[in-house]
Amino acid sequence: MIHYNIWFGFRDSVDETEGLAAVHSFLDELHSAGSVAGFQFLKNTGAASKPQMLPFQALIEFRDDAQFSATFAAQAAQGIHTGLHGQVLSIVGDFRIEVFKQLVTTRG
Repeated sequence: MIHYNIWFGFRDSVDETEGLAAVHSFLDELHSAGSVAGFQFLKNTGAASKPQMLPFQALIEFRDDAQFSATFAAQAAQGIHTGLHGQVLSIVGDFRIEVFKQLVTTRG
């Protein structure tokens, strides 16, 4: 499993609820098309003066390298500033991305 982590914040003019709905629509479209294995949204709840990261995190899961590569190739072919991805880029201010590959799976 590959975990694509995006920490982000919205532009000042963007309402949080509307911004999260737009990001959710984009990721839900990818999930429905089988382009991602799953996703989660997280909100940083640390005191305003303490957080080191941006206010929101999207954790996007890919089954394997093939799914990861195919999804990024498809988005590049479509154009990163088009469709729902383009809409997300227009409302997100700052963002940080890190990619992690899962090493161990626990079973409950």
